[in-house]
Formats: sequence, structure tokens, C-alpha cells
Amino acid sequence: MGLSDKEQKVLDELERQLTGGKAEKPKAQEKQVTKQSYARLLVAGSLLVVIGLSILVFATTLHQVWLGVIAFLIMLSGLYLVSQNWSGKAYRAPKSTPKQSSEQGNFFQKRWDDRNNRS
Repeated sequence: MGLSDKEQKVLDELERQLTGGKAEKPKAQEKQVTKQSYARLLVAGSLLVVIGLSILVFATTLHQVWLGVIAFLIMLSGLYLVSQNWSGKAYRAPKSTPKQSSEQGNFFQKRWDDRNNRS
């Protein structure tokens, strides 16, 4: 038995809500680019921290306060870049696995079949 137009619209809306309203996109490339950009932030920030620390040690041996302040600012900017990596966006696990979504689809299919068999 076919679905009426209203039932088809309701079913399409449910599917859209379950998938998050997005069409299936290849996310492997997006995740790889994201991981690479976060890795670059981590490396650049770490280098800035090491360079800033080196300049700070050098500035203290020369007793130059202004150079120490600049070195401290360099270290802070490096720490800021490193902290951008720890947001978890690059390494966060997906919220739903394909197994869960197929189980959820089976639940709704079973419910639909039960509803249609009763009437």
C-alpha cells in the first residue's frame, strides 16, 4: 500500500530530522584537513613558546626588561595557538555511529509496520 502525500511529507521530515538536515557528504577529507590544520597550529604554537622562552632567558641575562616583555608576549601568543588545538573538534568522535542509525531506522520501520498491520 502506497503512502499518501501527507504521510510521505511527514516521513521525509522525519528522515531529514534524523540525519540532521544534511545531505551525506564525504567527511573523511574534511576531518583530514581539520586534523592537519590543528597539527600545524600545535607545531607553530610550540615553536613560538620555545622561541619566546629562549628570548626571555636571553633578555634576563642582558637585564633588558623591554625584551623580556616582548618575549613574554611571544610565549603567550604561542600558548594561544596551542590552546586552539585542544577544542576537541579535530578528534571528537561522531555522535552517532552507522550501527546506531541503522538500529534507529529498524525501530521506526518496525513501528511503521506494526501500525499498518493493526489497521
